[in-house]
Amino acid sequence: MDKNTSKKIILILFSLSIFFICFVVLNSNLRKLRNEYFKKQTIETNNSRLASLIDSKTDNYFENKKLNLSLKKENEIEKTLNNWISIERKDSYNNELQYYSKDNVVINGDIIEITSKNDIKENKKYTSGLVESTSAYKYGYFEFTITISEGKGIFPAIWFLPNKGGSFPEIDLFEMIGSEPYIFYGVIHFKENNIQNSDYCAYEVAVKDQYTVSLQWYPQSITWYIDDKEIYTTTQGIPDEYMFILINQAIGGNWPGSPDDTTVFPNQFKILSSRIEPVFKKGRDS
Repeated sequence: MDKNTSKKIILILFSLSIFFICFVVLNSNLRKLRNEYFKKQTIETNNSRLASLIDSKTDNYFENKKLNLSLKKENEIEKTLNNWISIERKDSYNNELQYYSKDNVVINGDIIEITSKNDIKENKKYTSGLVESTSAYKYGYFEFTITISEGKGIFPAIWFLPNKGGSFPEIDLFEMIGSEPYIFYGVIHFKENNIQNSDYCAYEVAVKDQYTVSLQWYPQSITWYIDDKEIYTTTQGIPDEYMFILINQAIGGNWPGSPDDTTVFPNQFKILSSRIEPVFKKGRDS
């Protein structure tokens, strides 16, 4: 074998080696890209199926969930007697005037009666009631049938706070002030880049004896309903953490103002029934 032939063979072998190395690298990268693509598709499919399950709003909407998500193993509709606990609290915020007393709350299953009174207790001019859920929830459908009172200075609300503590994010499923009792509000309060922000809806309702207010909380959005009518959807500041529910009727404060001579006491904020269908549920953090 002459020298030129040897050089040609060596060059061919070298080229084949380079080609083989490139092929191995390319094949490996293609496998990674394929795996990432299928992983993304799986996540998107699961999220879509999760949204579809939540949207069904039926008592058995978890029966068909064979997802790669750690969903609860059974349908979660709150029906027990220990879902709520009344809170004794003197401290108030936003210049509110009430003392929250357990004596002002009656809990009978999912029926909750909060009575506000013109009673002096520990230097507070009024007493009222505050109830908290004994569980924390993440995503799902939450519905309450309510009756309200009217009168300046009355401030009933159904709202969510983080299970881990703190004031943000906050979801207000329902708020209204007694001087404008037929305008219902839904609000999301959140922080973005350490700046407080919010999004909200205000809806004027007809005058009647009771209302059904509800909220559907997705990973991507929150939608408010009144009497089964969709009112507003937001995609801003959606929480991705466990939150517990508070039900209260404050008296006075920066927004509703103080009661006046036309405000009738005692008055009540009632929960006639509730429907709580979380995607995830756990006990409250201590």
